[in-house]
Amino acid sequence: MRNSEGLPVRAFRPLAGGTCVSREKEECEMRTVAAFLLVVGMMSPALAAPTFFVAPNVYPGSSSDNDLAWQAAVGSFTELDFDLPVPPNSAFSGINTASLEIEATLGGLGGESGNPEFFIGSWGGTDGSVYGTVYDQAILNYDAVRYHSDFVFTFSKPVKGVGAWLYDDGGGTSESMVLKVTEVGGATNDSGVLESGNGNAHFVEGFLGATSDVGITEARFTVLDGQLNPVQRAFELDHFQWGQPVPAVPAPGAMLLGSIGVVVIGYLRRRRSL
Repeated sequence: MRNSEGLPVRAFRPLAGGTCVSREKEECEMRTVAAFLLVVGMMSPALAAPTFFVAPNVYPGSSSDNDLAWQAAVGSFTELDFDLPVPPNSAFSGINTASLEIEATLGGLGGESGNPEFFIGSWGGTDGSVYGTVYDQAILNYDAVRYHSDFVFTFSKPVKGVGAWLYDDGGGTSESMVLKVTEVGGATNDSGVLESGNGNAHFVEGFLGATSDVGITEARFTVLDGQLNPVQRAFELDHFQWGQPVPAVPAPGAMLLGSIGVVVIGYLRRRRSL
């Protein structure tokens, strides 16, 4: 097609509302939409938020079944009680099973280094541990040199969920805890604060856990001071629990968006060949 001066012009076709665009612009916009759908489809697993389970031993009452809701949600799980035949103060580096490796380290304030220590407690009496979370041994946020604010658990495969019972062992001060999980894709989310409300040190704060449909790759249990800031004070972790590995498959939303993107790109390629 040429204009009145004999120069070539692009072919336009009308769209709804009377607007006209060139075929090149139309195809460019369709390619942009297709790329967007593919990117969103790939990212959508990382956008799925985890579900947190914050179950404190509300003072002065307490319970031994704070973890039951998490267990029902996660389905199949494994639990490790740290009453193991190991020397006190020896380091705990992690867990190895046939299908999963879990690395246990310390982090946050105090540095991202070292492993937690086994610690003999045998708590009892009026501190709340008599309600089902008595332990003879747990792991402590101490690496033979200093306290750290975080317990860090890194999973070799994404898992359906993670949780643990936590004990405030700060001498003379009251601490609380929070859980941060990293999901497949790198998104991080924080739980609410686990706080018994007793206002005293030496108390089983309760159970803290999370579940995820896309899988958890890292879990951080952090101790907080009265102003809810991370702090290097003693706390113990026991009855560590984790769900089964999550298969590496896209979420339904990702599959749908990705499929639409593939269809659009296929259409554009076929159209170009015509």
